[in-house]
Amino acid sequence: MKIYNSIYRTFLIIMVFVFTISACDDSFDTRKTEPKIDVQESVVSSPQTMRQVISLTSSYPWFAKASDEWIKLTRYRGQALKPDSIIFTCDENQSMDDRQGFIEVRLMDQLNQRIEVTQKGRGSLITLPQSLVYFNRQGGEVIIDVVTNQDWETEVSSKDGFTFTKVGKNQLKIVASKNSTNNDKTTEIKLIDKNKTTNALLSIIQKPMDKIIFIPLENDKKDLVFTKGESSIEIPVTLNVDYEVAPSASWIKTTSAPKLNGTIVQNVTIGVDISVNKSGMERDGYIVIKEKGSGVEASDTLFVSQRGKSQIIYVKPGGTGDGTSWVYAFGSIHNAMNASSVNGDLEIWVASGDYQFASTLTWKHVNVYGGFSGTETKFKERDLKNKPVFLGGKFNFMNAYDNNGDITWMDGIVFANCDNYENKGVGCFEIYKNHGFRNCEFRNIRHGNAIAYLKDCVIENSVFTGLETQRYLLRADNTNFYNVTVANCVALDWNSNYIYGGSKLYNSIFWNVKIRGGERFRALTIGGNVPAINCAIQTGITETGLICTDCIELGADNNTAN
Repeated sequence: MKIYNSIYRTFLIIMVFVFTISACDDSFDTRKTEPKIDVQESVVSSPQTMRQVISLTSSYPWFAKASDEWIKLTRYRGQALKPDSIIFTCDENQSMDDRQGFIEVRLMDQLNQRIEVTQKGRGSLITLPQSLVYFNRQGGEVIIDVVTNQDWETEVSSKDGFTFTKVGKNQLKIVASKNSTNNDKTTEIKLIDKNKTTNALLSIIQKPMDKIIFIPLENDKKDLVFTKGESSIEIPVTLNVDYEVAPSASWIKTTSAPKLNGTIVQNVTIGVDISVNKSGMERDGYIVIKEKGSGVEASDTLFVSQRGKSQIIYVKPGGTGDGTSWVYAFGSIHNAMNASSVNGDLEIWVASGDYQFASTLTWKHVNVYGGFSGTETKFKERDLKNKPVFLGGKFNFMNAYDNNGDITWMDGIVFANCDNYENKGVGCFEIYKNHGFRNCEFRNIRHGNAIAYLKDCVIENSVFTGLETQRYLLRADNTNFYNVTVANCVALDWNSNYIYGGSKLYNSIFWNVKIRGGERFRALTIGGNVPAINCAIQTGITETGLICTDCIELGADNNTAN
């Protein structure tokens, strides 16, 4: 027993010694993390709009603020103690001179640090108001403005029958001899600064004709995209005949059209205003400049598109970015929707491909458009053959709640392969006021109650096929259907498609819709009075409450006697 007591006393002495030594070692002290930001002190941006990424690490969570509105921050918050970045763009600098601003990074009240931002002015480049110069058969001379602060020269003084002369600091004179052929004469001339750091390329075309009207821009620059706000543009035109300007729509207005001075080939500048787009949808138009009179031999056209929203969020398969462009697209519609404010002035563009959902999507009040390949800059360039496919799982596909503004669309999307057959909730799609599906496909979807519950909605140009439910296929309250097809679907209950409460059907098809697990056909169940205009229905055209106008009864072979 004495031995054990001796061992115990020895152990206590050792422990006291260890703790005493530890207490004397300041390496055991709890230390407060010092505020620190590791980021570059300055950045230089080109005159054009360009995405900038600044690497950053900090000892505390950080946020950033820009000094001026022309510095647009898209990533301005981050976490501590890990590699991070600030992402921003600068609006195009229309001034000839450089401009300065800053981005201030803050660690709460701990530390502030500035990043100086310098954006070069247009004077650092060589800019031409047009990229093409036209002459007619007779030739002649034209003077082109050269916008720059640089000392510049032409690479050659003559080429292919054209001569080039610098006039003063900011003009170039081009002289063309007569074109005696029946073919176009073409060449290019490069303007380059003395240090050979920047240049501009000008193309010259001489047509074998007497009358000409040309907008001297390359084809891709004759199809412009504008923001939704009011805009003004100046259109350069080369011509030698009296002309008139013919906009395609009332939102495009001519503000100035200088008269022709003589009959030689000359440049005029036509002013045009684009009014604010309040429709919420992108719109397209054009401006024709044509020879005045009934016999039009010369004309040219400038195409214009105007955004319906102020911002686009981009989504494509495999994307890992922040959604600000196709290059930096999100890879998930969920991420894009999370980045959208509920009633934000924005829309989502989705590139073709498969998108596997891991959870139900809550659709905020933003338009979602599919049909893109992932390179488009204009809405009209999309192709509905390239619909993206949203793939579901063992959960409801989507919900959307009351929208008190203009109708919001899912447009050009395929919804497929969702199996929530054990769920007896409202519906696999639970969609409320002022939401709509357009150019969409719904296929191979199962649910325990309803495939879709639609209240105060719109469905256009869409197809529902391969649906299976224990109660309702589509349950629609005060919802209108335009050019909709519902085919090859099965409901276990008696109701199939339950349409009621002020709904209307236009130009729609209901075929091979079965109930009782496939024992019988019943296309529709009607609550109240529902008009159906120009519809084709199998087993349901005489359904009580369905008010048919110019409808046909389909047979099991999808034909009709008439």
